[in-house]
Amino acid sequence: MLKVLFRVDDGPGIGAGHLMRCLALAEKVHEQGGSIRLSAVRSSKLHADWLVLTAQIHVEMREIGGADDMMRTLRHVREFDADWLVVDGYSFDTDWLDAIAAECPVLCLDDLGGRDPAVELILNQNPGAERHYASAYKRCGLALLGLDWFLLRRAWREVKHTPESRRILLTLGGEDPLNRTLDLMQALLADGRAFIADVVYSAPAIGSQQVMLMARGLPDRFVVHRGPVALPPLLRHAAVVISGGGVTSVEVVSQGVAPVIVILADNQKSGAEHLAAAGVACSVAWGDGAAVTVARVALNLLDDDMTRSAMATRCRGLVDGSGPARVLATMMEKSG
Repeated sequence: MLKVLFRVDDGPGIGAGHLMRCLALAEKVHEQGGSIRLSAVRSSKLHADWLVLTAQIHVEMREIGGADDMMRTLRHVREFDADWLVVDGYSFDTDWLDAIAAECPVLCLDDLGGRDPAVELILNQNPGAERHYASAYKRCGLALLGLDWFLLRRAWREVKHTPESRRILLTLGGEDPLNRTLDLMQALLADGRAFIADVVYSAPAIGSQQVMLMARGLPDRFVVHRGPVALPPLLRHAAVVISGGGVTSVEVVSQGVAPVIVILADNQKSGAEHLAAAGVACSVAWGDGAAVTVARVALNLLDDDMTRSAMATRCRGLVDGSGPARVLATMMEKSG
């Protein structure tokens, strides 16, 4: 079976999405009897999920995507005798990827279509990628585009969604340095309608204190969870989800729940708008007054069982959970 080396990080300025979607592929490699090694620049609580897969984890400080990173990554390729290298992150430019691909088959996860490396496989799993990026990757052996290839982790595939009345899950992902989570909590409260919200927050220390103080004063409205946390158990009970526009929004859709997506960066826009156009999400770009708009849209959905049901019906089948198996099958086929 395959030996797969993953070069991927999480943490400040990066978020958890890259690491967690690679975990979905690592789970499938492990299920099929393969071997896994993870190369990263910092230790992480999320590495515990990789240890469950008996992954070898090597943490070495270096500039992500720099010359030293290339040297260390190639050393791991050779020591591990890797059949494949999976690379996920925005700091690995085309020249870096080309050089690595000359030594080992590479699967590169990309979101933006701004790189066109000569790797064996490109995976862009974002909603609408098959349309938006159909001509973006000319130098790779094969481009895997769209939600058919979405790397959904096992924990999401095993969720049994049993929503509770008036329950919201609020999770923006990343570090939330501007503490938009607090803005959204205040906007939900100001709206005046009933709700109880599980709030996942990763704001810096001062912002965290503000979130905690607000939640402690209103325990009937807010239950706070300091990130990183496992989202599937929280999603299980949510009737409505407010999420950032990254990987989490698609994971939520996979459960038949239509999220209110807060677009926090340009690279989230096309995917969020694609889901909204498909009728499986609502999207709001962050800006002046956005918190009030998001709160109103979320609470309107909470009040409207018929609309939520119709959106849930459209969600079903959009992400079938077989993306990791399809990607691994393609890797095995390419390996001969």
